[in-house]
Amino acid sequence: MSQYPVLYAGRRLTSGLLSSMLVTEAYKRSTLTRTATTVTADDPDLQFALEANAIYFVEFFVHYQAPSAELIKTTWSVPADAVGLRSAWGVANGVATTDPSGDGRWGIHAFTTTCTYGTRNSASQTMLIETGQVETTSAGTVAFQWAQNTSGLTGVQVCSGSYGRAKRLA
Repeated sequence: MSQYPVLYAGRRLTSGLLSSMLVTEAYKRSTLTRTATTVTADDPDLQFALEANAIYFVEFFVHYQAPSAELIKTTWSVPADAVGLRSAWGVANGVATTDPSGDGRWGIHAFTTTCTYGTRNSASQTMLIETGQVETTSAGTVAFQWAQNTSGLTGVQVCSGSYGRAKRLA
């Protein structure tokens, strides 16, 4: 099993070394609504700075509300030279019901591939999970991006309580 960073006997412990061992977390304290836009944009809260020449495991756990006529779509923004894939789990885009036993969507996608999710109904929150491995050459930011799938005036919300985590693996 690999460990980052490797701690050899006699290695000097510094604040930077100790900080590099921590999982970085981002928490959404307030709900954000987006209306009349189908262009995905960075969520201002759900993003992380990544170091160059590193490998990270990134997770986003997102609570959202979306009218059945609008739905939510997601992508990730990563440094231009980053490689990797992301996994997507959530309600299938054909689901727009109060029945919690609807179909699911899951798959492995490129960072910029659009994933569209369904909804329980526009008055109830539902959730999605996206995870991925991001390997960087240059430093930059990974951000959860989202928008309405179909433009509308009701709006899609990413709700408070959503969060993300990034763990450096190498």
